[in-house]
Amino acid sequence: MTVAQHRIVRQTSEALATALEDGVRAILDRTIQVVTGPPVREKFTRLPALGVYLYRVGVLSERREELPMLVNRIEPDGRIVEYYQDPPLLLGLDYMVSAWADDDAEQQELLGAAIRALAATPVLEGVALEGDAFDPQERIPVRAIEDLSVEFLMSMWRGFGEHLRPAVAYRCRTALHSPRRSPEMVRVSDRRISFQS
Repeated sequence: MTVAQHRIVRQTSEALATALEDGVRAILDRTIQVVTGPPVREKFTRLPALGVYLYRVGVLSERREELPMLVNRIEPDGRIVEYYQDPPLLLGLDYMVSAWADDDAEQQELLGAAIRALAATPVLEGVALEGDAFDPQERIPVRAIEDLSVEFLMSMWRGFGEHLRPAVAYRCRTALHSPRRSPEMVRVSDRRISFQS
């Protein structure tokens, strides 16, 4: 279990932005700037560009286990370590992906390329997850969010002081592991029984 798991939100955002940048480059055969953070015009110094904004972190409590779970892990020296650990907190990280370009046609083409790139990357895993917050076997699903209303989008863009522009939303599901755990368990490996008369 990684000790730097408090970085899971930031490093998931970075992994999603990198997947978008690599995927769109492969589709359009050119490099596109990907800007993270609030999508305000001043941040986009080069156009065309994509914006990736984490607008919500949800706790998926309905899927959380109640009781501590038995964890068994193989250490680098081959030793098996077992302990009980509080269940992880499941997180839904909601991102808004927007396209920025000089004209509407290029903006729409770029947004289409972004959607296609993420359709080709339904799971972030392996080398796509760079950082010390991830376990080697970590898998983060990336799913489109279908229920973004026009009212929601209008209020969000108004909050940024920007005109309404097309955007698509995605959710990445990940887990924040609890630091609370029991002492390591010691399994019985040898038992001797003797009888005396």
